[in-house]
Amino acid sequence: VVDAPVTFRLSDKGSTWTPKNAGGVYTGKTLTLRQAMARSVNSVTAYVLKQIGPSLVVDYARRLGIKSPMDPVPALCLGASDVSVYELVGAYSTFMNKGFWTEPIYITRIEDRHGRILATFSPQKHEALSEETAWTMLHMLRGAVEERGTLRGLSQAIRADNELCGKTGTTSNQSDGWCVGMTKDLCTG
Repeated sequence: VVDAPVTFRLSDKGSTWTPKNAGGVYTGKTLTLRQAMARSVNSVTAYVLKQIGPSLVVDYARRLGIKSPMDPVPALCLGASDVSVYELVGAYSTFMNKGFWTEPIYITRIEDRHGRILATFSPQKHEALSEETAWTMLHMLRGAVEERGTLRGLSQAIRADNELCGKTGTTSNQSDGWCVGMTKDLCTG
């Protein structure tokens, strides 16, 4: 996809909206989706959303356990809806779990002082994506480390013998920043 401006026609009075890249610069270069996602290139994200439509984005978010309000609007391509880190970790862990969404839980059992189990808790689970789609997403998310992406600053000590992937996000005024990072058996935000 070419890193170039993408314009949306808005339903109100025929106005338009063109999301900007960080710094307001478009390179005109052709990027793979993996490269664009790794570098958080907004124009490419806008292009994809325009191709598939905001309603499909909301549908997939719901499959991945996102329950926060999300309006099907073009600004979804920039993360315009407030979603908690808790929901993001649940959604991203679906990729690690071969397409199965698993509710994040903090406590799996309660024991008394003698080690007797008083209660156990199991998370809700459901199939959200095909295993192939989940694997493709993990491949795309590895770009944040492998494609000079937003996670390239991770130390060699963390990278050694570890396949890492993830995604970062920042608000336009730099007041909020988040990162969901994953290894083969851990997802954290």
